[in-house]
Amino acid sequence: MFFAPASLTCLFSPKIDEDPLRSGSLGVSIALNRGVRVTVERCERLEIVVNGETWDFPTVQTVAQQLDFKGKVRIEMDLPAGCGFGMSGASALASALAINEALNLNMSFFELADLAHEAEVINRTGLGDVVTQSFGGVVVRKSASCPSKCVIDRFLWNLNLDILIMGELPTKQILSDFSLNKIAEIGKDCLKEFLKNPTVESLFNQAKKFAIRTGLIDFDSTIRDAIEAVECSGGLASMAMLGKAVFAINGEVLKDFRGIYLKARVDHCGVRMLD
Repeated sequence: MFFAPASLTCLFSPKIDEDPLRSGSLGVSIALNRGVRVTVERCERLEIVVNGETWDFPTVQTVAQQLDFKGKVRIEMDLPAGCGFGMSGASALASALAINEALNLNMSFFELADLAHEAEVINRTGLGDVVTQSFGGVVVRKSASCPSKCVIDRFLWNLNLDILIMGELPTKQILSDFSLNKIAEIGKDCLKEFLKNPTVESLFNQAKKFAIRTGLIDFDSTIRDAIEAVECSGGLASMAMLGKAVFAINGEVLKDFRGIYLKARVDHCGVRMLD
């Protein structure tokens, strides 16, 4: 069984290239101790089962096809897909490692991680999650590319986060239709400001500025209300990218809002095999 952590993106600057391996995003994301667990079993046809239900899951299908795998891929998700926690990237990454193990392919870590990243980019389900999930920690992506080429830094902060999940945002539609140039410039600005003063408080401040300046915070007025409620109670909060979700420190007040409330910690190890 392989585990890949969720990736909570605080801010990002997307880059789309003709080569998926040169596509990705600058930004800052947090690997969480909640994520996905994947096992695979060889049989006559490909079937992807998520939390007990058969899914049409193009990102994982792409990985399986590239590795010439036919069989059952069982995925246990701790968090809902489409809500800003990189479940597609985590599933693709853990599936790649699990299939490699099952088929004795002897592929390297970066070959598999790059394959998962490529599947994400091709299917427009994410741009930087697999990089974060490969390394763990609070990951700063200083270049926009696949895991083997991406320049990163990591902060090993022991953060305890309060999280409120209120619903999905259409990642594929946003990455296709939204003003990516505007998002990219704002993301670069906020990343630059964070790196001038790389503290936890600065990260939350820049993440909130990013959400406001891009207009992504306006997808649902409850997002802004929840952030303000946390701040009024003395905590720090911002919006998870890309989802109708809020993450916070000292954010117990999020329990008062409708949605899924949970706690999570930073995962410092990244994708790995479980005993």
